[in-house]
Amino acid sequence: MKLFDTIKAWFIPLPMHSAPRYGRGIHALPNPQEKELFESASEALIHGDILSGYEYFLSSLIHQDSSFPRPHLSIEREEGVLRFSLFQGYALIKGIITPTSLEAYADIALSEKLHVAVKRRFLERNFQLTYCRFSDSEGVIRLSIRLDNATITPQKIFFPLREIALNADFEKEFIASEFDETALLDYDHLRPIDPIKIQRNYEMMQKWLIETKQSLIGLLSNDNTGMASFSYLTLLLQIDYLLLPHKKMAKNISEKINGYFMDDEKLTEDKNADLEKYLNELEAMDIDIFATQFYDSAYTFSPFEQAMHDEIASFIDESLNKVRWYKNNRSNYVIPVIYRYISLYILYNYGLHPSLRALFHLHIEVYAHNFFEGEGEIPLYNPATRTFKQNLIAQRLSEAIEPYMNRYKGLRNFADLIDYTDLDHFSQSFYLQVKNLDYTEL
Repeated sequence: MKLFDTIKAWFIPLPMHSAPRYGRGIHALPNPQEKELFESASEALIHGDILSGYEYFLSSLIHQDSSFPRPHLSIEREEGVLRFSLFQGYALIKGIITPTSLEAYADIALSEKLHVAVKRRFLERNFQLTYCRFSDSEGVIRLSIRLDNATITPQKIFFPLREIALNADFEKEFIASEFDETALLDYDHLRPIDPIKIQRNYEMMQKWLIETKQSLIGLLSNDNTGMASFSYLTLLLQIDYLLLPHKKMAKNISEKINGYFMDDEKLTEDKNADLEKYLNELEAMDIDIFATQFYDSAYTFSPFEQAMHDEIASFIDESLNKVRWYKNNRSNYVIPVIYRYISLYILYNYGLHPSLRALFHLHIEVYAHNFFEGEGEIPLYNPATRTFKQNLIAQRLSEAIEPYMNRYKGLRNFADLIDYTDLDHFSQSFYLQVKNLDYTEL
């Protein structure tokens, strides 16, 4: 059988997994020639072919299989000049490259429509930025950079471009959430979400809120603060990952999650009370307000720094230790919540290899089967029969791991090592295998 599978693989190569359309990472896979294009960029720049070097580098940033209808990055070469434009959420960055310099900018908003406090904020932000600066140019608030190409390298291009893209998006979203969106410039590329999907997501959020409240009845005491914390945080992480809100809703969720982990003198009970209060606000939110918090856009840069796999493995170990503690103390309610929390928190907090991102998304699919069934996908778990779609899960594991095995020689497909006895055994076996994956390049 193995021989047949090997021969079959020669003629029918394994398909690359699709990038999950959820969360705040880029909803597409990296350029398959990213490494080669980056190396070509370095070579061209070393030999003084500046425009070709930039063209190779910018091409390395172009993702494959993006679901957004417009290209997230466009490159146009003319005699002696290279022009480009890229999307990053709310932001449109335009640039021009000559043999001597790169100049790029993002128009943020009309100055006359902004409150003086916002303008003061831009001045303060300039002290926090490394490469780019805010300025007021002919009544337009603009974020811009200029690079000298005398000693340019791909690394010296990447970090300034990433900084201008992420910060232009952040500031425009901040203005849209706190003030009047009509002051903004260059955001016509944003796409509205289908009202049917908005309605479905709103109803799903309300369902999750009610289920979480009901699950904690009788548990909200000082002896169960940890259980309440896991329940509230997991729900907020799930809303953020699966529904992907923007503007004020995204800002509030981020503040609540990050505020919980802040090293301050607040008691856990008080932090839980803050989380519960915000969940009550979400439950009371009108669907018309809810609908304004969503849009679709293209992204060029990930907002996350790439995490080492050791960090991921350490977090999984620490979390599974908590599972064991709750099991030993007969607190079985919180066990599946922690299993859900692990994948959701890792996807929220870490920059992941595309393979790992697909794996953690798979785990979320198993637990959030109702949501994905509503999205028209085949549910991976049936709670009525307590059975898994084993063949489909095995296929998805293969698609997420095997395309990268040539690059990472120690990487192994663990589809045959998953325990499908029940959700508990599934999650235990899944996380133990994921934490032992080897992403070392030989």
